[in-house]
Amino acid sequence: MVGLSLDAGGAPDGCGGAAGALGAPVVGPLGLVDSLETFCGLSTPVASAVTRIAAWQRALEAAGPGRFWSRSLEADAWATARVLLRWRDGLVEAGWAAEHDLDAPRLADLAAAERAAEGLPPGLPDRMARLLDELDRHCVARLGRLRLVDRRAHLPPGLRRLVDRLEALGVAVEETAFAPAAPAETALGRLQRWLGDGETPAGAPDGSVTLAACASAPLAAELVGQWVETAPAGATATLVAEGGDSRLLDHGLAAAGQPRAGRSLRSPRRGTLQVLQLGFAVAWAPFDPHALMQLLAFPDGPIGLRAARRLAGALEEAPGRGGREWAEAWAEIEADALADAEGDAARAARRLERWRAWADPDCADPIAGMPIAQALAICDRGASWAVARYATTHDPLFLATARLADDVRRALVALGRAHYPRTLIERIVDEALDTGEPDPAAVAEAAPWRCVAHPGAVWGPVDTVVWWNFFAPGDAAAASPWTKAEREALAAVGIVPDTPARAAAAAAAAWERAVLCARERLLLVAPGLEAHDEDALHPLAHRIAPALKVLGTRARLEEALAAPATNLCGREIVRMPAPASAPPAGRALWPTPADFAARLAGRKQSATSFETLAACPLAWALRHVAGLYPGRARAIGDEERLIGNLAHALSVEIFRPGPPPAPDAAAAATRSRLDALIDVFAAPLRHPAAAIDLAFARRRLPEAMATLATLLADNDLSVVATEERFETEAEPGLPVHGAIDLVAQDARGGIVIIDLKWTRSPKRRREEIADGRAIQLATYAAVRGGVGARAGYFLLRQRLFATPAREGLTGFGIEASRTLPETWAAMRETYRLWRDAAEGGRLVARGVEGCEDHEPPDLPLVREVACEYCDYQGLCRVRSA
Repeated sequence: MVGLSLDAGGAPDGCGGAAGALGAPVVGPLGLVDSLETFCGLSTPVASAVTRIAAWQRALEAAGPGRFWSRSLEADAWATARVLLRWRDGLVEAGWAAEHDLDAPRLADLAAAERAAEGLPPGLPDRMARLLDELDRHCVARLGRLRLVDRRAHLPPGLRRLVDRLEALGVAVEETAFAPAAPAETALGRLQRWLGDGETPAGAPDGSVTLAACASAPLAAELVGQWVETAPAGATATLVAEGGDSRLLDHGLAAAGQPRAGRSLRSPRRGTLQVLQLGFAVAWAPFDPHALMQLLAFPDGPIGLRAARRLAGALEEAPGRGGREWAEAWAEIEADALADAEGDAARAARRLERWRAWADPDCADPIAGMPIAQALAICDRGASWAVARYATTHDPLFLATARLADDVRRALVALGRAHYPRTLIERIVDEALDTGEPDPAAVAEAAPWRCVAHPGAVWGPVDTVVWWNFFAPGDAAAASPWTKAEREALAAVGIVPDTPARAAAAAAAAWERAVLCARERLLLVAPGLEAHDEDALHPLAHRIAPALKVLGTRARLEEALAAPATNLCGREIVRMPAPASAPPAGRALWPTPADFAARLAGRKQSATSFETLAACPLAWALRHVAGLYPGRARAIGDEERLIGNLAHALSVEIFRPGPPPAPDAAAAATRSRLDALIDVFAAPLRHPAAAIDLAFARRRLPEAMATLATLLADNDLSVVATEERFETEAEPGLPVHGAIDLVAQDARGGIVIIDLKWTRSPKRRREEIADGRAIQLATYAAVRGGVGARAGYFLLRQRLFATPAREGLTGFGIEASRTLPETWAAMRETYRLWRDAAEGGRLVARGVEGCEDHEPPDLPLVREVACEYCDYQGLCRVRSA
């Protein structure tokens, strides 16, 4: 049994009915060619499309200038080769060869390219053409009969010529006749007979034909699952998952206790298929930290999990390579590898070499191109890793990744270049990924029904046909590229290329065949937002519309939401309303565990934890005492954060202990070190998308460093330290730690704290100082300099030094309601009050209605709570309050 849509399976899946049949397979064109090649001893590995396109592009280039494709080839060689290969395959399928001496210029040019295409991997048309030459009676001796599901006139030229050849060699060829399967007295039977003879339909609907539409695809899947559940024992059915996707329908089937169909769309975005793309992305200049971060994020990626975490942490802290964080991460990885290898240095070195090849490769120029050796090495690494992982996991995606890497490698070799620009390699990888892979988690379960991906795969009678996703398919036939003169020239030598009319007729016949095979019920389901748009429905809906008005039932499945029972295609579905329950209410007061005090005693506080406590004690306890953090993926900061990191790194290098540099010297030092530090701390700024931010950083950072130098000089300050880390006990039982951006000293020996901030607006920091809530400044000043220490925020973007006016520092003085020592005293008292309340068993979620009733009286320091940004708003239910 041979059918155009049977390569992906058919319904039934074999000949012989329930008893089955030996030696009577159900195959499509690929299956037939595979079988005949086996009979003739011609089996060879199947060439990928990307390899064939690459080889054909090389042939087009070898054909020389002055061809009809020359200008297109110069503008977009890959797309031109892909289109012209499709044209060439269509001609070969119809019997064309380079030896045909045709006067048409375009055909003559294609013949020249064909002659230059030495080693072009064979496609399906080439395999059919070779079979036509090699087939003889001996080869087909075991092939007694060939039954066609599709009419011979509906077969494409290559398959039709192959069938003709088999028939000439003595193989009996039969076209299967499809008669209406339903009884004539039913609405379904009358619809089937109307398809055959076109007579005006008569009768009334009886529930055997239903077109169901639902704007909610999940609801439609749920109802179809319940409908399948009501099927009588022993009933047979075929599910047509139009487009090959039953993922949503499977949820509805499983919810009703029915087996899953297990069909899924092929997607190029499946897990490990992205590894090869990322392997190339990391190897282009400028270095792309985002691509490397994605590569490191793979849970079963080519870099060991522990090593990947270390590198990801370093990359998140300093998005670049070559800096202190990067070197420290590799040092830790080397120590881990040596320990894992039990002291075997050679074994550890081999592992480190593999990891470095992925994470720290040489970066190639995207315009001049990547050397062929480096490109092939990336493919080889990807294939080796994927094969090794498949051997231990048996995950089919790893095997698909290995095939992908091999296909890309073959395509690169077929093009025969010394260097490959980035755009070309990305086109090749995208082409190799084009078909994608199905979801390996979508597994078909044993069921009394069969699921097929195309209505043309239904070729035998079945009790019920359910056509899911009854929308217009997206596989419209391509228009013929040949002019009338070219078609006449081809016809003169017996070559008749395929036509859109043939493909359209074959598709229409396949759709109708699915209807003709239903014996009892036909359920057509259109789920989704376009379900009630007539233009979006499958073309078959318009073909049967006249009969459907008379014989069919149109159901709006949304009505099932309000009805206790729904009749769908002759079966009643009983639905029970789900009991309603109120969501959890917001809760202001929370109990603490008995050992809260012990847990708190082991925790160091920081300026950040103090700020959190002043805003919301519950958030403080969850984060800074319980250590409860939201799950997240490693990520590179945005451009604002990158420039801020860059500014901090520059300040460390420029402002060494001692007198500050002159403003001009600070600006010059910034310009001289900026490029090197960008590669270490802010590599994403090198990419074209960040060009505006990079230009802004180049202009603003030298100005900011010069202003900072001026600030230090105007206040007669010398630098004591930058990025100074501290860990001390602010008072008995209150350990505090942190890092101060810049510690300076005045002429009298007094300490001045300067906290560097890169922020879009100075408003928040100015308000903190004015309201006496500058907890960070107060904490740093108290623990580092004592009561007499002074402090302020240097806002790098605005080149503004914001400081309390009473501090006596030159800058933007702000009248503050509290001095920094008073702010620190208020914070300590606030800490004591909230700590005592928590140790007494009470935590307050500020922001929830009624929280004021549980707060200690006369809190000296309170920060505004920002529940919309809180990681714990789902716990306290502040949004439901």
